[in-house]
Amino acid sequence: MVRYYFYIVLMNMTLNIILNVPMVLVEHRFNGSLMSILLSIPIGSLLAYLFTKGMSRFPNKDLPAILNKHLPGWVCKPFLVFLALMWIASGSFALISFSYLIKLYLMPEMSLPLISGLFVAVFIYGAVRQTTSLLYKTEITMLFAFPVVLFIIFKAMRSDLFNPVHIARMLHYTWEMPTYSSLASATYLFIGYINLAIFNKYIDSKKVLNYFWIIPVIGTGILFSSFFIPIGFFGINAVSDIVLPWIMAADSLRMELGFIERTVFLLLFFYLLMTFLFGMVTWHIGMELLKGAVQKLQKKPWGLLFLLIAGGLTILLQAQLNHREFFGIVKYWFNFRFVVEVILVVMVYLLSLRRKSA
Repeated sequence: MVRYYFYIVLMNMTLNIILNVPMVLVEHRFNGSLMSILLSIPIGSLLAYLFTKGMSRFPNKDLPAILNKHLPGWVCKPFLVFLALMWIASGSFALISFSYLIKLYLMPEMSLPLISGLFVAVFIYGAVRQTTSLLYKTEITMLFAFPVVLFIIFKAMRSDLFNPVHIARMLHYTWEMPTYSSLASATYLFIGYINLAIFNKYIDSKKVLNYFWIIPVIGTGILFSSFFIPIGFFGINAVSDIVLPWIMAADSLRMELGFIERTVFLLLFFYLLMTFLFGMVTWHIGMELLKGAVQKLQKKPWGLLFLLIAGGLTILLQAQLNHREFFGIVKYWFNFRFVVEVILVVMVYLLSLRRKSA
C-alpha cells in the first residue's frame, strides 16, 4: 500500500499546477516568488518527512485515535473539529476554483450554482465511500492523468510560443526576499502528505520513508514548471494581466495529429477527474476527523447531513463572490493554513517522540 502515499501527494501537487498556487506566485513574481519556491522545497519536504516519520510510529492508527489517546478531551475534540473544517475548506476552494474554469471554457451558458451543485454531488458521493475505495480511485485516476499532464508540460516547453528569454529575465529576481504569502502558497504543493491523518490506517508509513526522496524531486519539477511555463509564454509583465495563465498557455497549444486539437480540452478533462478525486478525498478525511470528535456522526445519515451542509455553504459562498474576490480569500487561507500545518506536524512528531521514549 506504500504507493498510495505517493499517489495522494502527487494528486495535490499536480492539481495545483493550474489552480490557485501559480496565480499567487505570479502575483509576487517581482517580490520573492523564486526564493519562495527555493525555500518551499526544503520546508515542504521537511514537514512531510516529520509528519510521515511521526505517523509511522503509530502503525495502523489514524489521527483521531492518536489524539484521543494522548490529549485530554477538551483539547482533542475541538482541535479535531477545527481540522475537519480545514479539510472541508480545502476541497471547497478547489470546487469553486474549477467551477470557474468549467464556466469559462466548457459550459459558458450554465449557471455557476448548477455547476457547483454537480461538483458537490460528486464530492459527497465519493466522500461517503470506504477509505480503501478512495485509495483505489486515487490510483486509477493518477495512473491515467499524470502521464497526460507530463505530456502537456513537455509539449508546452517544446512550443515555439515558449520563449526562454522570459525565463532568463525572471531569474534576475531570484534573490528578492520572499513574502509570507508566496512562501505559504508554494509549500501548499507538498501538503498531500497530511492526508496520512486518516490513510495511515491503510498505508505502511515506515516503508514510505525508504522512497521519500521522490517527494522533493517531483515537487521541484512541478513547482518550477507551474511558475515558469506561463511566464515563458506571456512574458514577465503581461502574465499578470491574465487571470488563469496556465490555462491560457495550454490553450495556445495544438495537437495537429490528435483526435482533440485544442490541448486545453484534454487538460481540463483530466483536471476535472483530479478535482473530483481531490474533493472526495478532502471531504472524506474531513468527515472522518469529525467522526473522531463527535461520536454521533459515526452513523451514516449524520455524516451525510454534515457534507450536505458543507456543500450548501460552498455553493452559497461562490454565489456571493466574483473570481478576484474569491482569489483574495484563498490567499488569506493559504497563509492561515501554513501555520496550522506546522502546528499539526510538530504536535504529531512530538507525540511520536513521547511514544518512542515510553
